[in-house]
Amino acid sequence: MVENGVLAGDYQGYRIDNNEIQLPLRESCRIQKEIEAQGFRTVRSDSFIPLNKDFIQSYQLIDSIDDIQKDVFSALFRGGVGQMIFGNPGGVGGATIAKNRNDGYKIVDVQFRNGKRSLLRLDLRAWEVFLAESYCSPDYEPKPIVRPKLTKTFQIARSILALAMVIGIVWLVVRCTM
Repeated sequence: MVENGVLAGDYQGYRIDNNEIQLPLRESCRIQKEIEAQGFRTVRSDSFIPLNKDFIQSYQLIDSIDDIQKDVFSALFRGGVGQMIFGNPGGVGGATIAKNRNDGYKIVDVQFRNGKRSLLRLDLRAWEVFLAESYCSPDYEPKPIVRPKLTKTFQIARSILALAMVIGIVWLVVRCTM
């Protein structure tokens, strides 16, 4: 099962990293084309969806498993070192101070401000970050995403560059096949 990811819904199968749903290249290109068709410039934030209060309308905790156990390998190693140095009491002491292994997770139903909905699976660390960034007061107004408009000279320069690249590729193909 996915450690941190979207289990079901609109972004099913996508990975969650740094409290953001990471979009695949095809999806981010589609979003960038939609934005540029409206005359806006795209930015790096078009390749992921942040899980914060500006993008999330509401969320609900569906399931929670808080399973924190001692790491077996850490207990064996620390117990062995303690046994060698301090004898039997050192072995017991070393095993008891072993690192904790965090196997807990949360299942969260998220409703986004754009109307989409997803079911997320987050480990306990990602859950703490999610809560910190998505909590807001009831009267919170989300900040609008402001994208600078594309200037006409930028659009022309981009078109000329694309045309030059096509001509260069055609020239290279013709040159190599002769």
